[in-house]
Amino acid sequence: MRYEIALETPERDSALTDRQAIDLLQAEFALANNAARFDRLSGDDIAFYVMSRRTPQEGVGRYDVELELRERDPRLDDEGALKLLRRVFQEASHASYFMRVCTDEIAVTLVSRAPAADVVSHRLAA
Repeated sequence: MRYEIALETPERDSALTDRQAIDLLQAEFALANNAARFDRLSGDDIAFYVMSRRTPQEGVGRYDVELELRERDPRLDDEGALKLLRRVFQEASHASYFMRVCTDEIAVTLVSRAPAADVVSHRLAA
């Protein structure tokens, strides 16, 4: 499945450039994923791509992210997927992952969710 999600959070260092902030978020996800913090989503590897960062207000970062994964539960619907995403990001944050990125909880919004074969990745379209 391909998930397009938006992550919004108060940033620890708002002086970072977009590239620096994106690289930091990417690195923090890799650490959390390697520590099995996202295994509830998928038993396989998860591809995590930060597509962009915006700052809708001072000190707040909004990241557009693509996840590619094989869902553990094929019966999962959009509502269940969003609940699971929020839970795994919250648990990762409580375990001190993403602390270099943000000062508080990460708000997760599921923008879209579709089989990977049905969607043209923004990475390929760019």
